[in-house]
Amino acid sequence: MKTYLLDIIPKIKRYSKNLDELTNLTNQNWVAVDDIPHRKKVFIFDASGELFIYEKGIEVESGSWRLVNQSLILKLQSGGYLLKNSFNDGNVLLLKLDSTDGYVLFVNETKYNKEFNNVNDVNNFLTSNYLNKDNLRTKHKTKKEFFITKTKVTENPIIDFEKPFNINDFTNLKKDIKTIKDILNQIDKECAVDIIISFTRDHTIKSEWIKSNPTVNNLVTKKKIPLNLMEYIFNKSRNYPGFRNDFENYIREQLK
Repeated sequence: MKTYLLDIIPKIKRYSKNLDELTNLTNQNWVAVDDIPHRKKVFIFDASGELFIYEKGIEVESGSWRLVNQSLILKLQSGGYLLKNSFNDGNVLLLKLDSTDGYVLFVNETKYNKEFNNVNDVNNFLTSNYLNKDNLRTKHKTKKEFFITKTKVTENPIIDFEKPFNINDFTNLKKDIKTIKDILNQIDKECAVDIIISFTRDHTIKSEWIKSNPTVNNLVTKKKIPLNLMEYIFNKSRNYPGFRNDFENYIREQLK
């Protein structure tokens, strides 16, 4: 398992997703970049914790994997690895080999059909999709946004989704979050934040979360708490991963 140095990682860190968003990791065809020019190896992380490695459709190695504090622990027949999450956007997965300056690179062949033949291709992809956007701060006019709450429609000031999320731009969101916090403080909060974010962001809730906290699941799915504004912001910022990630982190911090 070769490693590479990428200077771009610290500059685009805020666009990264958490590894514990398992839908971004499991049951995908992750191709190891260093193997592409020679013999293409596909890594599949099964949701059960098993890891399978294929070459030309034939399983060449297997092992296990598990997540611990945003680190990926791999146990293969060839050895064990401790890899820390450095960047994960669903297309590219960069893991830092513990106690080194090297990164292990994977490309999600399931979601992204562009060919990556070497580390430069990955570096160019990340620069084009994230770093260049950070450097572009052109002023432009946008239409006023109308944010829908459970009881009314409120006209908000102009929001530039290419800039970092700022709670001061969303007065009504502050009120909604306070309402939700007051309700959660009176009931069991287990998995509550995960349920709220997953529902408002993706309109899905894991079955194990539902079993762990049916009360919060009921509040969320039946819209007994104010979630319309969160849903709207997640939807509108879908093409702005930096803003979206900051927004999600803010909600997690406020509702934890």
